[in-house]
Amino acid sequence: MNNSLVFVRPVSRRGQVVLPKDIRSHLGVKNEVVFEVHGDRVEIRPSAAGFLDEFLSLPRQSAGPDPKQLKHLMEDRHAELH
Repeated sequence: MNNSLVFVRPVSRRGQVVLPKDIRSHLGVKNEVVFEVHGDRVEIRPSAAGFLDEFLSLPRQSAGPDPKQLKHLMEDRHAELH
């Protein structure tokens, strides 16, 4: 059984096509899509950059170690090993 969904959409004079909301929701499309051409077929998929942008926009949970503290910890650990 074929699990394909087929949507026919008009192309505007400027070459624009609207992705139906059902497709955007199903694919998790946020801001960008990737077009990949295979002969006479075009594959459209969500951009990985969208995930990265979303990940980077999350608030930091903690400040993390101070770089100077980290350097001292590394030096101390190095001294312990040698």
